[in-house]
Amino acid sequence: MGVIPFLGLVCGGLSLFFAAIAAMIYFKIKKLYSLIDESQYEQVAPIVEQQRRRIHISLLLSSLFTIATIIFSIVYNV
Repeated sequence: MGVIPFLGLVCGGLSLFFAAIAAMIYFKIKKLYSLIDESQYEQVAPIVEQQRRRIHISLLLSSLFTIATIIFSIVYNV
């Protein structure tokens, strides 16, 4: 196995890893919202906002690694 396919596999794995992290955080927030009352929204809002930022960062990293994987695939097949 050459360097380019190996880098493609690593980037693809990292992409899936960050996507899984984003999904787990999203479902935790969704579950939290289903368990609290309307009066507790203000108390939980800072925590949820911090978790949303983590979701956005994880999705951005996942997208970047996906694009890198696609580029490595194109370079390898040309």
